[in-house]
Amino acid sequence: MINFGIVGLGRIGKVHLSNLQYYCPQAKVIAASPLKPKHKAFLEEQGIVHHCETFEEMMEVPGLDAVVIASPTAYHYEHILQAAKAGKHIFCEKPIDLNYEKVQTVTQTVAAAGIQFMVGFNRRFDPHIQQLKSIIEEGKIGKLRILKITSRDPAPPPMAFIKDSGGLFLDMSIHDFDMARYLVNDEVTQVYAHGSVFGDLPLEQYEDIDTAVITLVFKKGCMVQIDNSRYSTYGYDQRVEVFGENGMTATQNVLDNTVQIANATGHHTARSKHFFIKRYAESYRNILLDFIDTLIHKQSPNIPAEEGLAALAIAMAAKKSLKEKTPISIS
Repeated sequence: MINFGIVGLGRIGKVHLSNLQYYCPQAKVIAASPLKPKHKAFLEEQGIVHHCETFEEMMEVPGLDAVVIASPTAYHYEHILQAAKAGKHIFCEKPIDLNYEKVQTVTQTVAAAGIQFMVGFNRRFDPHIQQLKSIIEEGKIGKLRILKITSRDPAPPPMAFIKDSGGLFLDMSIHDFDMARYLVNDEVTQVYAHGSVFGDLPLEQYEDIDTAVITLVFKKGCMVQIDNSRYSTYGYDQRVEVFGENGMTATQNVLDNTVQIANATGHHTARSKHFFIKRYAESYRNILLDFIDTLIHKQSPNIPAEEGLAALAIAMAAKKSLKEKTPISIS
């Protein structure tokens, strides 16, 4: 049994905690921090024994093996260093940090500590994406030429979140940058980003945007186009298309249900799953199960810190490209 602690009990922290308690038979959460009155009932309902005022206090809980870091991004770095010093394995939400040098330090620190570290790029573990990956690896569509990723949110997050998020590229698009690397299985050499503010939020004050189109060029020639929006009126839009020399493969949106109505006005289906927690619910469970499996079998994690560093480099290049209005090369 792997005993977990968790820091951060916001929306995603609660998802991870519940998944560990109910879907991961070889793991359980025994401690959580920071302790806030509004979280007390939830923690008691989840059977959490140790309610810790601080992260440091949680690191001292007897029998603690690993920690889930779901705190705000600004706290990831210090939590990672403290957990590594305490010898705890780490599952960290993306992005690891907004600073490239700090993420480099993380990769070195976890290696020196001899602990396992996994980045929470959960979409790799979505069954639809995994099937897409298998089709590519089996050579069914031949050498990859074009990849298209559409990722559109139904609404932007609160301004209080946006101001510290690092912006659309580091908070939202970073999932797509990781997805592109995962599916293409190659490294990006060039990034060209275009973006704008179409909604009514004053995002310019944080040098942010709500809509973007990003082109990635990979070392072996594959080209990737990603389009992002924070205003999708018809629901959470998540589609991927891969075009190769011998054909194409694609995923479509997952709907709320499979019921179809056909009448004189046409064929009608349900809307797409409304947001990421529902659309990617299975992937959030699968990624934790995979992490736990690597701990039990003492294997290297499938998404180590270096993967987070690579996605961050693309996100930073996209920000620079948007600002300078020119393609940016990545060495």
